[in-house]
Amino acid sequence: MRKHVFLAILGFACTSFGGDAQAQDCVVTPMMFNSHVANVEGEMTVKAGKGCGFGLNGIQGAITEAVIVQKPKAGMAGVRGIMPFYVAKPGYQGPDEFSYAIVGTDQYGGPMRVTSKMTVTVVP
Repeated sequence: MRKHVFLAILGFACTSFGGDAQAQDCVVTPMMFNSHVANVEGEMTVKAGKGCGFGLNGIQGAITEAVIVQKPKAGMAGVRGIMPFYVAKPGYQGPDEFSYAIVGTDQYGGPMRVTSKMTVTVVP
């Protein structure tokens, strides 16, 4: 059995959704994982009625897809290409969460699946 361990940082480049959205509409903290099969947790803050997508950087391998594996209760989460995004419900303020997985091939050609649980704080 081969064992591959590597360290990568999921660096997030927030992309706001909407015509006049500003970078302050969302903040996503970077997450780290150290395996090609991992469960990680992250945090994001989003303004009510706004949304953001976040790029996945620093992964050693090739991502073939990103999928939502747990839908949020108050907002909406989805994937555009391989970029996950979250949109906060207008007028809502409080906690939310969702999970997504990135699936692909690690740098050695083996399977890769990293599941991320995002804790969301929606602010006015």
